[in-house]
Amino acid sequence: MTEDETMSDDTRRAIESDCRDLAIRSIVLNDTQDWETLTDLFTEDAVFVRPIAPDDPIKGKEAILAQYKARPISRVTRHFATNVVIDVQGGDKARGLLYVLLISGTAETDAPKFPIKADPALLVGEFRDDYILTDAGWRIARRDGSMIFAGT
Repeated sequence: MTEDETMSDDTRRAIESDCRDLAIRSIVLNDTQDWETLTDLFTEDAVFVRPIAPDDPIKGKEAILAQYKARPISRVTRHFATNVVIDVQGGDKARGLLYVLLISGTAETDAPKFPIKADPALLVGEFRDDYILTDAGWRIARRDGSMIFAGT
């Protein structure tokens, strides 16, 4: 019997809850442009495959932070995450899937006044995450983003 087969239901549910919270928190921090707190959710050697650049993975927490900081501050986003599924693979590993609807726009100033006119394209994608338990708690070790639908 493997560790996964002997895990209690309470332990499994706790891991699922922690990882689900991690996934949703990462989306909210992205939208609030809190890049440092967002990248603290990743492991030091994390890999991030962005939906817009699937052939150019970003490797390492510092490189992920630099990529986020390079974004224009005037870009305003709201990611709506749904259908979050966590697959516990042991006491220290889990995988996750979440579907994401992205609505974005550009503010006219660095201090946006709402509402902002949304870009006409609605984008639907997904994130597939690998989570690991670290001394600091659950972290994202790998995030693979992909675009499923793009349209107006």
